[in-house]
Amino acid sequence: MRDPGDLVLASGSAYRAGVLRSVGWSVEIDPPDVDERAADGLLGQVGAEGLALELARRKLADVAPRHPGRVVVAADQVGVLDRGGDGVLLTKQPDVDSAVEQLCEMSGTTHRLVNGVAVTADGGVTVIDGVDVVEVTMRPFSWVEAKSYVRRFEPFDTSGSYRIEDGGHMAPLEAFVQSIHGADRSGVVGMPLPLLDQLLGELTGGLTRHPEE
Repeated sequence: MRDPGDLVLASGSAYRAGVLRSVGWSVEIDPPDVDERAADGLLGQVGAEGLALELARRKLADVAPRHPGRVVVAADQVGVLDRGGDGVLLTKQPDVDSAVEQLCEMSGTTHRLVNGVAVTADGGVTVIDGVDVVEVTMRPFSWVEAKSYVRRFEPFDTSGSYRIEDGGHMAPLEAFVQSIHGADRSGVVGMPLPLLDQLLGELTGGLTRHPEE
């Protein structure tokens, strides 16, 4: 196995890679060939937790065989807005109008960001996985506010059509988010560090991240 500070990330997400690098990991990105939306229909069968885990496992299964002997991490986030007992998936939207529409549906509500994380160190033979859940409550906001935000920040690469950070500009945390409840704010970005540390510890008998000096 290579240096324990060296991870392969089975994701093309710059946000997840950024979280890992910010706490000292050296990260190699290897995006999986997995159609995330093809599994949307499983939500009603396995729930948000089951769907997030299934997608993380699929990503790991695609990437891990290419990196035998290395620690490979896969993660997926499922955003769910609970409405009248039914879970409505929050997805990436392709344009301004659809992003604004989705964002407005979340005004004054609480949604769940469910993270499935799976890790392996032997090409996928042994897999350890788990789930992290973050609850995000949005303040009431107007259509005008939502459209102004979407036009400015173009959040088309995030489920739910918002981010908690935007390159030092006004972040949605101040703009729309009223409160965040979860083990760690990294769970909002889709790479929950407490859960990852736990899984890597179980997988390797003590492997955790190497903070930067």
